[in-house]
Amino acid sequence: IVDSAARYFMKDVDLVVIGADTVAVNGAVINKIGTSELALVAKESRVNVMVGAETYKFDPKTVSGELVKIEERDWREVINEEKLKVIGNIKVRNPAFDVTPPQYIDIIVTERGVIPPQAAFLIIQSEFRISLPHIRDPWE
Repeated sequence: IVDSAARYFMKDVDLVVIGADTVAVNGAVINKIGTSELALVAKESRVNVMVGAETYKFDPKTVSGELVKIEERDWREVINEEKLKVIGNIKVRNPAFDVTPPQYIDIIVTERGVIPPQAAFLIIQSEFRISLPHIRDPWE
């Protein structure tokens, strides 16, 4: 199905499975553009959302509050220069990724096990040996 038909077909879906390019410390998932919209439609339709992500995709830089940079692709992928000249003075943006908030995600499946998105910090703590005060590593 095309992306824009997700809401129409969601009534027939049992589970939405998505990947992740990056997982932030708060459990937010950065993935290809349109992922957050699909997760929102699933949540609205009471369909669970499962993310598959290897632990190396959990970003330790987000512990200190650093934001994940969203790549912008060339605007010419959206519209050609001739059409843009006819339309006039507008800015065309073409983000390659979006951010899916943790409240739209039910579970994250990794090679280490299954966690709720709110426990992403445990993966980061364990995998990257980042000391987070008063938090015990559940895999030790």
